[in-house]
Amino acid sequence: MNRTIGIAALGFAIAIGGCASNRPDTGAVAEEVKGYCAQRLGDDRINPVRNKILIPLTIGEPQPIEMLANRTYPTDEERAAIHALSEAQNACQTFASRRMGPPPSYRSSSQDRIAASLSELYAGEITYGEFARSMLFIGARDQAAREDLEQAMQARQRWMEIDAAN
Repeated sequence: MNRTIGIAALGFAIAIGGCASNRPDTGAVAEEVKGYCAQRLGDDRINPVRNKILIPLTIGEPQPIEMLANRTYPTDEERAAIHALSEAQNACQTFASRRMGPPPSYRSSSQDRIAASLSELYAGEITYGEFARSMLFIGARDQAAREDLEQAMQARQRWMEIDAAN
């Protein structure tokens, strides 16, 4: 199974949209990405896990309590659905990267963590609830990394302003 699983269309398009704001028609490109990803994530093969995994896989979204409390492991049918979800996520991430550019480095790290958690679920090493909790932790790490990056960029801007004034 390919371990390079991305995040969902909406989260990806929103996150990348800010990074690609110097491009013309960023909003139109983001809408194109969202539409493509929605189509891929609408694959009927994913249906067996739709009530067990919050789809699209988005970073920073609260997980429903019934998903957090789910102590079951995937069945063979559900493993096939997880594989289809993985393929859809990969296609979405690839399309978004081609259209909007690569994600920031902190987001790539989050994508790797999602891939690892999804592969653990696929392998039957964790339950659906553990997967949902891992998505919460990934979201918290991603948020902290984004805030750190924003603070560093603001500090750099302040130093450039101070330097220019001297």
